[in-house]
Amino acid sequence: MGRKTKYFCSICAMLAMFALGNYISYKSALNHFEKMQSDSEEKTYSQFEAYVSEKIDSKYKELEQERQQTEESVLTDSSGHDKLGVQTIYQIENYNSLKDTTAIEYETLPEELIGFTREEADEYCRNYIKNMPAEEFLKGLQSMGVTGFSNERLIVKKIYDSSKVKFKYYLIAVDGEVVAYYGDKKTVYEYTGIETQLLPAKERRALKNGIEVSDEEELYSILENYSS
Repeated sequence: MGRKTKYFCSICAMLAMFALGNYISYKSALNHFEKMQSDSEEKTYSQFEAYVSEKIDSKYKELEQERQQTEESVLTDSSGHDKLGVQTIYQIENYNSLKDTTAIEYETLPEELIGFTREEADEYCRNYIKNMPAEEFLKGLQSMGVTGFSNERLIVKKIYDSSKVKFKYYLIAVDGEVVAYYGDKKTVYEYTGIETQLLPAKERRALKNGIEVSDEEELYSILENYSS
């Protein structure tokens, strides 16, 4: 009876150990599965979150691009009904072609531009180039045009290239007097008071045709020579 009891107890112990081993394996497998499921859910959530963020960013950029295009369209495309007014912002973009730089200035809208349409503003720019001030000539202004137009804002671009200015002054005889002009040959720089009849014939002939002067130093050197 003692032997059978021991044998039975041994079998029970083995079964208990086997059951315990299976339970431990099951719990381990269950924990591993739960961890995998949790990791999978976190990964899926992260991927979903990244996907949603990407879509939101993409849509935001798309909307921002559309907004900018709309603003540019308003500025560059005149409907024919817009006219400049006293409240119109006057923006000037000065482009230096030698340095490849642009300087932006804001000025009060010239009074003569008030009430102008896009076409009239374009014509104003063309006339400005034809009759540009002497200081614009000396800075090398090459072109000027409207790049943005609405009743809220007028954008004008000026392109400068000082290398194109070959001479800054121009001497010529006017009514028997030596007159110094700026290089535009239209704007008087100085009435010298020097009478041409007192100059040698060679100088009088040169002044009759006009003398191009590169800079101020050369100008005053010539005038000093005339006066001596």
